[in-house]
Amino acid sequence: MTLRTFTFCLLAQLWLIPGVYAADEKDSAENEFHKNTEIVQDHVFKHGEIKRTYKLHVPENLAENAPLLFVLHGMSMTSDWTYGRGFNELADQHGFVVVYPQSLEKSIYLTDFLGLTDLAWIEVTAILRWNAENADDRYGGTSDVEFLSQLARQLQQKYQLNPEKTFVAGFSNGGYMSYTLMCQAGDTFRGAGIVAGLMNGVTMDSCSPGGPKPLIHLHGTADSMVPIEGGDAKDKDNMPTPSAHDSVKYFAKLNNATKPETVKVSENTTAYIYRTEGAGAEARFYRIEGFIHYWPGTPYLGKEKGKQMQDNSGINATELIWEFFSLY
Repeated sequence: MTLRTFTFCLLAQLWLIPGVYAADEKDSAENEFHKNTEIVQDHVFKHGEIKRTYKLHVPENLAENAPLLFVLHGMSMTSDWTYGRGFNELADQHGFVVVYPQSLEKSIYLTDFLGLTDLAWIEVTAILRWNAENADDRYGGTSDVEFLSQLARQLQQKYQLNPEKTFVAGFSNGGYMSYTLMCQAGDTFRGAGIVAGLMNGVTMDSCSPGGPKPLIHLHGTADSMVPIEGGDAKDKDNMPTPSAHDSVKYFAKLNNATKPETVKVSENTTAYIYRTEGAGAEARFYRIEGFIHYWPGTPYLGKEKGKQMQDNSGINATELIWEFFSLY
């Protein structure tokens, strides 16, 4: 096969990627969590010369020194999707602020998926996504690490929030971004919750969290978009992607969480909990057998209207993530 034909085939396949992720956004818009998103106003935050947007939920009668939680959407999604994950209800019950930032549209290149450095100049498409690779030079100098960190500090000051209790949760590409924030902005983000995302090899290789970081990661074994076992496919720096469990083990070691425990949470979900024997922070991995690329515990309607996917996870990701963060 010639290089030209090979490249054409790859482009044809990769062009479908935005549609795959967009299906989640389109389908989930039909479920009950999205009935009120049309009237939710976006806030504007100016990062450098760029106006960024985010949604915000602040409970009434919020106490001083309350926690702050960021929730990051997946590739091709918007803050409307994350706004419907159920965190607002928990925020009202437990007294914390939730922010739902919106990513910018960024280019995707062949090298992002295949490690083909000779073809790095070929842009497949541009799509809403977080700059988890920290490749600022390819995104017009826009750093999502800086944007999210600056927004966090502004909200901490405006609402008198606790800077020691600022957390981030992310789905898919938002999960990748959450790992990046742990490694590059650990002074601002103190813990992470990842659903169906991974930590790429470059992020792990250069990770400098600046102390223990509580981490919880949930992943389905039937996830074909972001495989739970990572992969040998190299990124632009020719490094493989670690598995979900290996990423959690990496943070467990950093967190001085050397006491492993296995708990059968439900028929299809097993938790691997790494506890500390002294100072440090826990790391938890929830392996969900047969679960796809989605947010456990959230009603999901497929492309065929009225046809609902059966959620056999037996868990609710939103509740688990906040329950874990509340320990810190």
